[in-house]
Amino acid sequence: MKTILLAPTPPPAGGIASWTVRMQNTSLKNGWEVAVVDEKLIGNRDIFGNTKMSLIIEIKRCLKIWTQLWKSLNDPDAKIVHSNIPAGTTGMLREYVCALITKVRKRKFIIHYRCTIPNMVTSRFGLLIFRALTNKSDLVFALNSVSVEFVKKNSNTPVKLIPNFIEKNDVVKEKTNISEKIQRVLYIGGVIESKGCLDILEVAKEFPNIQFRLVGKTEANILNMDKPSNVVLCGEKNKEEVKRELEEADVFIFVSYFLGEGFSNALVEAMANGLPCIVSDWAANKDMIEENGGFVVPIKDTQAIINALNKLIRDKSLRKIQSQWNINKVRNYYIDKIVTEMYVDAYENILKEKVE
Repeated sequence: MKTILLAPTPPPAGGIASWTVRMQNTSLKNGWEVAVVDEKLIGNRDIFGNTKMSLIIEIKRCLKIWTQLWKSLNDPDAKIVHSNIPAGTTGMLREYVCALITKVRKRKFIIHYRCTIPNMVTSRFGLLIFRALTNKSDLVFALNSVSVEFVKKNSNTPVKLIPNFIEKNDVVKEKTNISEKIQRVLYIGGVIESKGCLDILEVAKEFPNIQFRLVGKTEANILNMDKPSNVVLCGEKNKEEVKRELEEADVFIFVSYFLGEGFSNALVEAMANGLPCIVSDWAANKDMIEENGGFVVPIKDTQAIINALNKLIRDKSLRKIQSQWNINKVRNYYIDKIVTEMYVDAYENILKEKVE
């Protein structure tokens, strides 16, 4: 049996696109296979939403997606359509048509909201479209507890909390190089304001003896601004280079308030490498590290970040405890086998139900 993923593929890498590749490369239980209808942006579009959408190009994109979905459903083994979107209004409208196509072809439709839903669905019209799409779906996957509660409040469609995942081999057994002093604080992701990067620059001023390394594509305004001498903008790096950054870091910082944030792949990779984490109370961050894997701070609160980092500086034993807790959390909840089995169980359960 097959599941058809409505999802983007790289380039660019990151976010849903990287998840799509992991799904393509993962062996699903009970012989399930994956097919992809590529929903990547076309034209000169910015994944962080800094460029305007062309209506004509978006219509072409939608028509291409709908046509490919229809053709994919000619395969009798295709039983599930698994749609993956942030809950933007345009995307939800497009996926509502995908849901209609799926129902006409007598298949099951799962909507997987790859965001923190209430942060995205803020207008009356957006809520109307959200309810329509969610009610047309057979099942909802959500990335964090806040989104689960939002779905329950606004729809009767069943919802399951399923996190993102990484490969089991990417989880270390133990971080052995926990240093006496914190020398490197690491951030990975888009180097933009809404990912908390300006807050990181402010915090860096208070710790001149610690190097703050920001890995990822950097927005022009941050690239050109004056920065503390202990801040290194590393730019984009490949997988092996990122792994090396994680191995050499002492602390991971992720204080995002990016609207599209749902469940951070960068954060789970940092946890998998045994890094204590300072994170914002946003999206799935608190679900992930709880009260044990680091510190959760309010968004845009640089003093809280400073206080958290000072606690880690003073207490190596605390860093060691948080390090191993994060490794264990990933191993028990966020590896490929565990999460993909949740997908397959959900697929098989809804197939037992009568198609509308």
